[in-house]
Amino acid sequence: MAKKKKIVPSKAKDSQSDRSSIKKVVATQSKRGTSKEAVTATSETLVFNKENYKWVAIGIALITLGMLLMMGGFNENPTTWDEGEIYSFRRTLLAPIVILAGLGVEIYAIFK
Repeated sequence: MAKKKKIVPSKAKDSQSDRSSIKKVVATQSKRGTSKEAVTATSETLVFNKENYKWVAIGIALITLGMLLMMGGFNENPTTWDEGEIYSFRRTLLAPIVILAGLGVEIYAIFK
């Protein structure tokens, strides 16, 4: 019977692959927060800062204002149909523009 040949990598390549695998293990352990240094580093870096929250609040205020403008008032006589009140400039054009502006500010706040 013929003998099977076993290919063994050289020691230099084998030791380099072991080092890279050790680096990966160390990196995953530090992400878990096992050391105090990793915990303080992650707690100090926040995604949003004070300015981002300010823009988020402005966006929410614009969206709320647009909804209130669209809501409008009520008819004095519920049995009558007042087209001028329902299809007014404020409800059909101004309010949607204010709402879209608020959504634009929210997108800006997220990407900033």
